[in-house]
Amino acid sequence: MRRLPLLLLALGLLHCTHAPPAAPPGSAPAATAAPAAAAYPEPAPPALRLPDTVRPVRYALELTLLPQEATYPGTVSIDVEVRAPVRQVWLHAQDVRVSSARVELEGHGIEARIATADTGRLGLLLPEELPVGRARLVLRFTGQVERTRSQGLYGETEAGEPYLYTFFEPIDARRAFPCFDEPTFKVPWQLTFTVKESHVAAANAPAVREEPLPGGLKRVTFAESKPMPSYLVAFMVGPFDVVEAGTVGRTPVPLRFIVPRGRGPETAYAASVTPRIVQVLEDFFDQTYPFEKLDVAVVPRFWGTMEHPGIVAMGQPLTLITPGQETLERRQRYATILGHELGHYWFGDVVTCRWWDDVWLNESFTSWLDRKTMDGFAPSWGLGREFSANALAHAMGTDSLVNTPPVRKPVASNDDIIGAFDNGTTYSKGSAVLGMLEPWLGEERVRDVMREHVRTHAWKTATSDDFLRTLGEVAGADAARVFKSFVDQPGVPRIQGELECQPGAPARLRLRQERFWPAGSQGARGQTWAVPVCVRAGTGSQAERGCTLLTQAEGELRLEAPGCPRWVLLNADGRGYYHSGYARPLLDALLGAPAGTLSEDERLALLSDVRAGVSRGDLRTGEALRAVPATAKDPSRLIVQRGLQLLEGVRVDRLSEEDRARYRAWIRGLYAPRARTLGWVARPGEDESQQRLRLLLLSLAAGVGEDPVLSREAARLGRAWLADRDAVKEDVARAALRVAAKRGDRALFDSLLTQARGAKDRRERSVLLTLLGSFEDRALLGEALGLVAGSEFDVRETVEILRTALDGEDSRAQAWAFYRENFDRLAERMRSDELGNLIEDVGVLCDSAQRAEAEALLGPRAKRIEGGPRALARALESISLCVESEARNAPSVREFLRARGRSE
Repeated sequence: MRRLPLLLLALGLLHCTHAPPAAPPGSAPAATAAPAAAAYPEPAPPALRLPDTVRPVRYALELTLLPQEATYPGTVSIDVEVRAPVRQVWLHAQDVRVSSARVELEGHGIEARIATADTGRLGLLLPEELPVGRARLVLRFTGQVERTRSQGLYGETEAGEPYLYTFFEPIDARRAFPCFDEPTFKVPWQLTFTVKESHVAAANAPAVREEPLPGGLKRVTFAESKPMPSYLVAFMVGPFDVVEAGTVGRTPVPLRFIVPRGRGPETAYAASVTPRIVQVLEDFFDQTYPFEKLDVAVVPRFWGTMEHPGIVAMGQPLTLITPGQETLERRQRYATILGHELGHYWFGDVVTCRWWDDVWLNESFTSWLDRKTMDGFAPSWGLGREFSANALAHAMGTDSLVNTPPVRKPVASNDDIIGAFDNGTTYSKGSAVLGMLEPWLGEERVRDVMREHVRTHAWKTATSDDFLRTLGEVAGADAARVFKSFVDQPGVPRIQGELECQPGAPARLRLRQERFWPAGSQGARGQTWAVPVCVRAGTGSQAERGCTLLTQAEGELRLEAPGCPRWVLLNADGRGYYHSGYARPLLDALLGAPAGTLSEDERLALLSDVRAGVSRGDLRTGEALRAVPATAKDPSRLIVQRGLQLLEGVRVDRLSEEDRARYRAWIRGLYAPRARTLGWVARPGEDESQQRLRLLLLSLAAGVGEDPVLSREAARLGRAWLADRDAVKEDVARAALRVAAKRGDRALFDSLLTQARGAKDRRERSVLLTLLGSFEDRALLGEALGLVAGSEFDVRETVEILRTALDGEDSRAQAWAFYRENFDRLAERMRSDELGNLIEDVGVLCDSAQRAEAEALLGPRAKRIEGGPRALARALESISLCVESEARNAPSVREFLRARGRSE
């Protein structure tokens, strides 16, 4: 999945009670009455992980699900294996009222007393010893439908009709029903629901029987599922439309789309491409699709996207596209996200991490697979290379902070479970390290490792050690050594090469490694990795390639060709997970190399190294900016984008008015001529990759550069789209409106807000609201921010107004003042994962006084948010590094801009 799910921290004291009064909403499970004479043990809850003495082997879950009701009754029967005699059994339940609990053995039953502990743990205390063997736990309970934060079993209203959905990863299944809520407990589930006769009920496995009941109800029984942990259980109930879309897979299984009533026609694009994505994945794994059906459950929001077996959840903004509005952006977003989630069917569902410290096995592997999936599905999009390059850059940026954990993280609390879903490491770094192995070992060899991993552990759970064992067996001990060194420790290596040439002899390259730290960082030194270093060296267009495994702080690589090369690239193929350190003559030679000397991946890596040089203090921002003009003219959109990262070193909000004007003039000169040539509207037959480049260049020239001609055209196109959705393609209209809103007036603001209020589609409403954060007029921006704190819209739709304003150089101060005044109000309406992201957003600040304000505001609050302390530590570290960088680089930026002004 793509999100980082967090829970609100709710710690309480251990207690054991008798026949309590009715539990209020949000309370712990209630105790059940027990015979007065029974002798029950004192509750002894586990520290975090449930003991292995009692393990589930099968679930039977019965629920009555009426979407309009606030609660629902249920019974769960759990067949368990008792491995050692026990007097108490521990599992999970949170915000669930348990009315009775019984343990059934052959020939008799035992009534249990309920004990609860913090973090949703539920104990069954027994008056006699439960012997080794098989038993069945039967619990009757009442659950609550969550209607604010969309976790557990939650309700949403669509066009006046109530619907029920589920979202359980990582530890929210316990909010819906009692269960052993850990990934290691991977077993079959059999579900039975009582629902309205007119409603649709769908779950992981196919429905096998529907029986009418009195009162306009029916009982729907589902087949027993394949083994899965509790977090992958999924179901939905409501007045859905079911769109039959043919079949998928080598051994065909039904494909259906389950959508809110009346929205079936909007699945046309999704239905047309889903079978092809399944085919690409089957070809990669050389296996058939692993489940009996594929339902695409269209859930209300983007973040609800999730890889549930047999019923993949895809958000409405991704899946529902009105026919005729299938822009390139929307097509790509559906295909890429669906490809990622279905990739989890193998990396996550067929093979599941045993505990949350190894969730990277699910997420890194699937993120790495994204390149293969998109290259197989639509090679003309070029998304495979983009995914790899972005994952590498994002991971190394995250990994340069002191407060960044390793890929495999120790998990000793619920807070750690939430923290395990870390985008930069759990997703991107593991993916990037796998990508580094491919040019070193060969792509087919790495593919064989991944196939063997899935075959070996199919329908079971696996650990990091299991994967490393497979990697060593298939690809060799060195491959396992390399991978382990990057997964088990944080940080990015920096590889420096020094060329030594002797007349008449091949050159030698002396290599040194150290941990990369930005200037001003307080990180420790002395760390090393096992790094496969591959280099290319040459004279002119002639080059040789060589590799070595650098395992110590220093090493050597002998080049084969005689003579001394004119240039040396320390990261051949551009896939190595390290920054390269170059002496200035070698760097200048590479930056000035003739076209075709370096591959696109290599040029991307080189520009990343330039940016890292600025961060480390080896270069000044003003020097790095000299590399930007060449990127602005490059035919590759990825190179243009990487050049923009060098521009991030310019803090426009800290420039004087004169220097800001010089900066905008420079940006116009770089990007406007090319942007004007391309124009806002695509030409017939234009290559799709050109469409994304067009919008990038236009946003730069008109948005940052404030080109008057392009800005006027943006305002015209934006107004045309607001008047008629068919007048302009939506992706063009969105880019144009972002430009227009920057200097927008009351009329434009009111038009956007009025249409947002009338929008029935969540995605369109979110687009319109987000644009309000782009206004720089203080009064209008104040009204927009007021919507974030207000109750008219869902905060998950309006919070993007705040994020947009925080990113704006002219709106940041106003947005930060609003943030400080309203954080507590927002926290009441957001989940912990959403709050963790909001805390990390303050890392955009670059001022010592604002850092102190952030620490004072968020320090005590972050402690109460799962994942909050780490998010805050990163944000504060980012602010400190920015302050240090600004002090070091601002003079060079001013000098660069004024020199450009004099030359023009």
